[in-house]
Amino acid sequence: MLRNMKELERMINMSKSKIGVVTSIAIEQNPVLGKVDRIYVNSDYIEAIEKVNATPIMLPVILSDESLDTYIDICDGFLFSGGIDINPLCYNQDPQKKLGMTNSKLDEFQLKLMNKVLKSKKPFLAICRGLQILNVACGGTLYQDLDEIIKDTSQHKQSSERYNVIHKVHLERNSILYDLYGNETHVNSFHHQSINNLGNNLVITGRADDGVIEAVQVKDYNFGLGVQWHPEMIFTKYDSVKPLFEALVKASLQ
Repeated sequence: MLRNMKELERMINMSKSKIGVVTSIAIEQNPVLGKVDRIYVNSDYIEAIEKVNATPIMLPVILSDESLDTYIDICDGFLFSGGIDINPLCYNQDPQKKLGMTNSKLDEFQLKLMNKVLKSKKPFLAICRGLQILNVACGGTLYQDLDEIIKDTSQHKQSSERYNVIHKVHLERNSILYDLYGNETHVNSFHHQSINNLGNNLVITGRADDGVIEAVQVKDYNFGLGVQWHPEMIFTKYDSVKPLFEALVKASLQ
């Protein structure tokens, strides 16, 4: 009987979707070792995947093509996390005054992995920096700071709790987000950069009132979606974003 129960548990675990959660790099000051790189991902991403009955797998920062191909093989879908700014050399620009911290190793890792994911056609959700990685991987560019936009923009870097929504995003018909939420959704906001020139094979599916691009998806792709806000943070308090993560998992099981 015990053997049968263990076998049943193994089969259930095998049937669960495995979502690769793309990690980031932080430089920390260690009292003994000095400056060290720490590979990490915020727990909100892990918890969001667990809440929709999938298995999160943290993907460390590596550059080996063979290892990256292994990531593609073992994961059913991918979640690209937020983080620091992308080096503007990645999209053929010089740094502007308000550019934040960058890390070229992180950029190379995430851009290489994104290109492999796109080639594999496996489903993915790209959040905040992840959206920007998607755009740059597809040949697009970024505003290095929202002040580069001539017209006034709304506040996009809130100081309230991370799970609080702060502005609306208007959603386009015939899009993943429209199917989930209808004409609009309310989001939180923690970014000072945004998409400038849209990448190849991407379509804009959401904008804020001020015109800032808040969501894109990949053309002719089952589930390839990027959002500028942080649904995983909202999910720590509210279930309103649960359908988004459920859709990612559903697509990864097809």
